Amino acid sequence: MEHELPLVLNITAALTIAVIGGLLASSLKQSPILGYLLAGVVIGPFTPGFVGNREEIAALADVGVIFLMFALGVAFSIKDLARIRAVATFGVWIQVTLTVVGGWLLGRLFGLSMLESLLIGGALSASSSMVILKTLLDRGEVASGHGRLLMAMSIVQDLLIVIMIVLLPKLGTLDTEAGVQTMLKDIGITLLKAGAFIGISLVLGLRFMPKLMAYVTGSRSSELFIVTAAVIALGAASVSTLLGLSAALGAFVAGLVLSESEFDHRVISEVVPIRDLFATLFFVSVGMLIDLTFVIEYWPWVLVAAIAVMLIKSLATLLGLLPFRLTPRTVAFTTLGMIPIGELNFVFAQAGQSSGVLSDESYKMVLAVALVTIVITPLAFRMAPAFAQFMNSVPKLRDCFDPISKASGVGATLEQHAIIVGYGRVGHSVADGLIRNGMNVAVIDMRLTRVREGLDNGLPSVYGSATSISVLEAAHIDRARLVVVALTEHGAARTAIQQIRALNPDVVIAARAVLAEHEPELREAGANLVIVPELEGATALLNGALDLIGGRIS
Repeated sequence: MEHELPLVLNITAALTIAVIGGLLASSLKQSPILGYLLAGVVIGPFTPGFVGNREEIAALADVGVIFLMFALGVAFSIKDLARIRAVATFGVWIQVTLTVVGGWLLGRLFGLSMLESLLIGGALSASSSMVILKTLLDRGEVASGHGRLLMAMSIVQDLLIVIMIVLLPKLGTLDTEAGVQTMLKDIGITLLKAGAFIGISLVLGLRFMPKLMAYVTGSRSSELFIVTAAVIALGAASVSTLLGLSAALGAFVAGLVLSESEFDHRVISEVVPIRDLFATLFFVSVGMLIDLTFVIEYWPWVLVAAIAVMLIKSLATLLGLLPFRLTPRTVAFTTLGMIPIGELNFVFAQAGQSSGVLSDESYKMVLAVALVTIVITPLAFRMAPAFAQFMNSVPKLRDCFDPISKASGVGATLEQHAIIVGYGRVGHSVADGLIRNGMNVAVIDMRLTRVREGLDNGLPSVYGSATSISVLEAAHIDRARLVVVALTEHGAARTAIQQIRALNPDVVIAARAVLAEHEPELREAGANLVIVPELEGATALLNGALDLIGGRIS
């Protein structure tokens, strides 16, 4: 038992200080991530007092990354991934290449050697899937278009970083023809293994995984269900690691397989508490790497380097997305959301330091810059709507990024009408009620199937995002009497309400809030009425129950 005490002490200290740091950050209106990182700094080897064992904490944090990516895969679907495969592959290749070149130029500007500058570029190229996902979770935007795109791109980036880690020991042989041939061979083998792993996992998993989970469910044991899900996640991550790939990639693929079964929602609900606990340890472990004395001593250079890195990564992402003509909102969130330096980049930088290519000072600078980018990420997300609005307000930028809206049945007859934003089940019911009350109704939706459904029902329908000026203008927002925002994604609803209010200050806006804590934000954005279905349902249930017992509780 005595040899187990240090582990218990480490985890207890890490989580205790993380709670304090998270509460402090929240009280200052900052992301809890900042508090977790500072907790790591406090118990790290570079500050006085208690020093945690980073190896033990990092080992548990790695489990958190696995469960995080597993839950993400479950939340995805193969169809979702197929829709954005072009952006998530070709766009990432463009983005990573440009970031490596930008990082190389930055290294040369700081007086580093050619090889060390190249390694710096590689260490900056990928973004942190953990930080991005945690920020998306806090904002309720995981299921959004930019949320899915950000996570898909970060997964492809992880694969590219794995290739870079494999190739790092061979950088010294690139001056010979044999060395170049070996490098190309290793790239081919790594890509072949990744393709084979993903293909075999999907083929076998889609056939056998639902049967296994159905059999386990038949036992009616919640413990057995969650243990089976954990074995699937950890097993896939282990196989991926044994193949020389990323553990995160394996866990994501396992989750992707389960996303196609009827057990996806239960798996997510069971994994979320584990995921959040270990995610906290991940940020603490990252904070333990930071040498605070180095940051304080060289803070002007750290700040300059961090600003340069964020500009390089944002510009590279912007150029990578340019050929795909996405909406300004998606471009804004994805561009700014890609700034945090990723967890695999730490492994890559450590490998560069161990090989002697990266100096200790450069390694500490990479970590310090990573800390700044991670801390800035939540703020960058909050700035994204303003960036999108700026692109919308500049005609040349709008023409460049905003795809031509497909509006059908929208004509000059729309006057004093209602606009339904989000033609799902709720939007459909609201539209039917408004029509019965004699109002003309137009529909806006991001899903083409729903737009076609609206057209089939005889409603003027616009295909596009309600955050886009051109889409709202196509629905004649300036002449609308009422707008009902029935979106399930909080971030998109908030931004849409702000844009609607800016274009028509007098229109009545009624909105749906998924969670009660979102109601004040939607009202602040400009909504006249906000309904929280959960609270309304609870009120109806209470009133109905009281009616059944005569209005009394005995």
